[in-house]
Amino acid sequence: MDNKLVFLFYAAAVICFVLAAAGDVPRRRGALARVALIPLGLALYVFPQMWNAGVAGF
Repeated sequence: MDNKLVFLFYAAAVICFVLAAAGDVPRRRGALARVALIPLGLALYVFPQMWNAGVAGF
């Protein structure tokens, strides 16, 4: 995976984590919005490594 694309995935993951920590998500209030952002951030963080492992494996 291209390094620029990996950077975008990591930047999006950091944004999700910051929004979850701040708890100030537009149009969504409460713990549900923060809990929903944490798995999304983790998925964005893990996806480049998973993709590279898949490419290396095949």
